[in-house]
This record gives sequence, C-alpha cells and structure tokens, in this order.
Amino acid sequence: MVRGQLSVELRPGREEMRLTSLTSKKSIAAQASLCSLVVLLGVLGVAGGSSAGVLAKPSGAYVPATLLEQATANPDQTFDVIVQGSPRHGAAAVAKDVRPDTAAEHAAGVGLRRELATVDGAAALVTGKQLLKLAQMPGISAITADAPVELAGGISSSQQWPFVSGVARGWSRVTNGSLPKPPTIALVDSGIDANRADFSNGARVVKQVTLTSLLGNSPGDGYGHGTFVAGIAAGSATGYSGAAPSADLVSLDVLDDQGMAKTSDVIAAADWIVQNKDAYNIRVANFSLHSTARASVFWDPLDRAVERLWFAGVVVVAASGNYAVDGQPSGVLFAPGNDPFVITVGANDVSGSVSTNDDMNAPWSAYGYTYDGFRKPELAAPGRYMLGPVPPLSTLAVTRPAAVVAPGYIQLSGTSFASPVIAGAAAYLLALHPNWTPGQVKGALMLTAKATLFAAPWSEGVGEINTAAAAALSNPPNPNAALEQFVGPDPSGGSIPVFNAASWSDAARANASWADASWSDASWSDAAWSAASWSDASWADASWATASWGTASWSDASWGDASWSDVARADNAGGDFGTPALLNALQIAEAQAELGITIGLDGSVTSPTP
Repeated sequence: MVRGQLSVELRPGREEMRLTSLTSKKSIAAQASLCSLVVLLGVLGVAGGSSAGVLAKPSGAYVPATLLEQATANPDQTFDVIVQGSPRHGAAAVAKDVRPDTAAEHAAGVGLRRELATVDGAAALVTGKQLLKLAQMPGISAITADAPVELAGGISSSQQWPFVSGVARGWSRVTNGSLPKPPTIALVDSGIDANRADFSNGARVVKQVTLTSLLGNSPGDGYGHGTFVAGIAAGSATGYSGAAPSADLVSLDVLDDQGMAKTSDVIAAADWIVQNKDAYNIRVANFSLHSTARASVFWDPLDRAVERLWFAGVVVVAASGNYAVDGQPSGVLFAPGNDPFVITVGANDVSGSVSTNDDMNAPWSAYGYTYDGFRKPELAAPGRYMLGPVPPLSTLAVTRPAAVVAPGYIQLSGTSFASPVIAGAAAYLLALHPNWTPGQVKGALMLTAKATLFAAPWSEGVGEINTAAAAALSNPPNPNAALEQFVGPDPSGGSIPVFNAASWSDAARANASWADASWSDASWSDAAWSAASWSDASWADASWATASWGTASWSDASWGDASWSDVARADNAGGDFGTPALLNALQIAEAQAELGITIGLDGSVTSPTP
C-alpha cells in the first residue's frame, strides 16, 4: 500500500516536517530509526483514508512537527491555522483551496476565516483531515498554527513603581487579550538593544533610525540609556515589565556612546516622526534628554520641533531635568521640558512603599518656573532607584558595575526614567481611547493625579500619575485650552499649525490672569488637587507683566557663550544610587489587591473587572 513519506529536516532552533515523495509503508517503517518523529507515519497512513487523500506533491508544504502530529492523530479535531500560498498562488487562490473542502464537511465553525494578502494566504479553521489534504495541494507552501501572539515572558515585576503608578492595572488587559493594540511609542534617545526578551526578541521594535552626527556612536545602543528607557516604557521581560508591555517601539538614535547629541539631531528626530508617524502609528514620543542651552519658547528650535509634533497629534513626554539641589526649586530651564504644551515629568521617590502617603520629590528632580513664566513639571512618576535593561557592554554598564543588578539589568535614577512611565501610560490610554487628542491625554493624567503631601510644593506638579483612574475617564478636559487660542495656521503654508508666541506674550503682559478661565471650568472640580491653586500664579506669573523678555536680557553676559552650544544630553541622575524599591511576597499580594489584579506564576495577569 502506498502512503505519503514523512521527511524530517532539522535546522538550528526549529524542526520541519514535510510530506514528500511516494514510497511504500515498508520503506517508511525502515526509516524509523532516523528520528523518533517518524513514528507519526503509521498514524498518518490510518488518518488519511484513501491514498489519494494523503499523497503530497514532491515539494511538499511546510507543517510544524507538533501541528502535523496533532492533525494526524486527531483527524476530526479542528485547528486554527494560517495557510500560505506560493508567490504565484495568492490569498484569493488559497481561499479557493480552503472553501470547497471545508464546505463539504458541513461542520459547524469550520471554514475560511479571512484572506491575508500580505502573506499570500488565509486564516482558516480546519479539521486535521483537511489540514493534511491542504498540505499536499499545489500552490500551498506552508500551514502553521494561528497561535495567540504573546509577550516574550510573563508580565510581572517586583518593583514598586508599576503598582504606585497604576500601570500594573492595565497588564490584565494585555494578558486576557482585551486591550486593543496600543499606538507606537517613539523614543528619541541612544538607541535600543532590541533583540532581547524585554522587547519580544525584537518583534516590537518596528524601526530603528540612526540620526547621530557626533563621532563615537556604536550600532544598537552603545550608551545604554535608550534600552533602559524603552524597558520602562514598554518592556515585557519577566520581572521587568514596563508601563505598556504590548506597545511597539520606534528608536531614533541621537545620542552617542557618551550620552551626548547635537540639538539638530534631536530636531531631525522630531522631523522624522512627523514624516513617518502615520506609517508606524506613532502617537507618543518620549524625550528623556534636554538641551544644554537655556531656552525660551519664543525662538528655541527644539521647542518649536516638539510643538510641531504635538500639533500633529503626537503626545510629547519630556523629562524635567536633574539639576535641582536638595529638593529646592531650580526652574525648568531647558528644551524640550520647558515647553508649555508638552507633558513635562518630574521624578518621584516612592520611599519604600506602595502607598503615595510617604512619597516625595527626588532631591535632584528639576521644578519651578520656565524662563517664560510657566510652572513645570505638570506631573510626576516614579524615577528613583529604577531597575531596567541595559546592553552588557554599553557605557552605562561598563562604567557603573556596582549598579548592575543582574546580567543585562541595571539600577538607575533620573527624570529620564520617570518620563517613559508616563509615555507608556499615554500609549495605554490611547489604546483605550484612540480618539483622544494629546491635550486630553494630558488632561486625563493631570485630572486624576494623586496628591503627594510630603513632596515640596509644586515639585511634582499636580501630583503623581494614576493610570488606572485616568483610563476610567471618558471626556477629560484640555489643560492647554487657554494656550490653544494662540495656535493658528502656519504662515509659511505648512499643514501643521504653529504657536504664535508673540500674540501670547502680548496677551500675558496685558492680563496676568489670561489662563484662569480654562482652569475654573467645572471639569477640573473633581481633581484631587486644588484647581484654584493651580490657576493662581501657576500659569500666570508676574514676570509676564514685565519687560524681562526685552532684547537686552538675551544679550546679557550672564548667559555665557557656552550655554548656547548646540548640544543636548541624556537626562539621568548619574551619582544617585541606593536601595531599589522592591516588594516582598506579602507586599506584592497587597499591591495586587489594591489594584484589583492577580499575577499568576506564569506571568498572566487577571482582573475580575476590565
């Protein structure tokens, strides 16, 4: 009796099984010693019915060993599969191959699911018997399981920050599949070491662009900063999960191996995002860096660049900086964190507990007024003693060996690492509320922020991020509403609006209370913090009523030539090292209970309510 021969091809990291040329049942049995997988052939002869039902073309279709074994042993069981055609046998042809046989079965739920044009194939639910028949058809190149897409490693963390910030509450939506795909986060940083479990072995780093013009920039992430930031924003490794562990990432490498960049490179990254945001679905951009030149929104080019992103529909998140001393006001003096439109983030010290009752501002986290009179930051997120991924041979790992906590992981502090917490949270909010504008994302995070009573006044803006509460809103207010009256068409004819700083300045000088109306709106009345105190002298500083922005003030020698150098730098608190904020088993259980989630041993996160 003639049956289909099963040949076994072993390749590094995978097994392939193909139905190939005709041979006798006896000769098949004689080859059993070649591989234990060949024992499946006896089952194949029984499951196939007549010889015509199992004969394969000489080239054969690729079928993974496990799937072929299961289909052979269970001819009446149904399997979710993706059937791929050859280059000249496209999706429509594959669909025709699937339809006749599945229709003849008259089995409930069996048949074509959808055509898949990009792979010249189709998704289908077929029986084991049908799978074997499809595998021998001309034009079918492969049949693989339509398996659920999952993260590389379970979602879990023993760090406090995911529970303090509320981002852990969203993990259950990732593991149960109820979270729509978040938008892509663009990281303007030092690159990403993509091929590691933190980023699904590179699958979620969808684009890497090198824009560094300085010498001494290694491929990937030679400095190590960008990989750490990416891990906080969207890491998915077991024990080191980030704020949005299912979000895709785009890496814009602007920093060299010493953490320095030309400001023009950072602006080029903003330009690239504007040009490519639709192609990669970029709706969040993180800047964990700042210029070394003191900045005003009147003419700073980096401010203009991030405003262009914001007006193009991209949520821009920026670190406030690490130049405060002993927790005292420092001002927020550099772009892009000084820009009034973007979300500027300060670093919170979680103080060793999940509760925010003892949280305070990190002593080096910059806060205060910008040169234009805006109070910054708007929000804070955990940023002290954070643990995250780092390339083992990167500058940060090599120069700070005491900070390396495990192979490929390091402890760092800085507003650099508070910023991606909020960038990841923004991506999560946009997954749930895709129609929200950047202003609404900012408003949702500000409206629901938790007050931090032990922090210095305004050092953490209106408070610490509460992602779970922000996600529950339906129509958040826009904190930029007062500013947006000065946003209008680009005089040069561009499609993206621009901020008319001169008109705003005239209005601010004439009326120091120009922003009060937007903050007295009833929609802010439910905030945990006092809306009145925020509108009272926070947006409206007396400096607006003075002539401090005269030409002379910018030519004053106190600025110094060096401050205007075209350089930006990574924002991390280099000398800050301490005990990482980790949870023991009891604290983890308590933190999960507070958020209403359960993290299983396999890394799955469940919640009784979505």
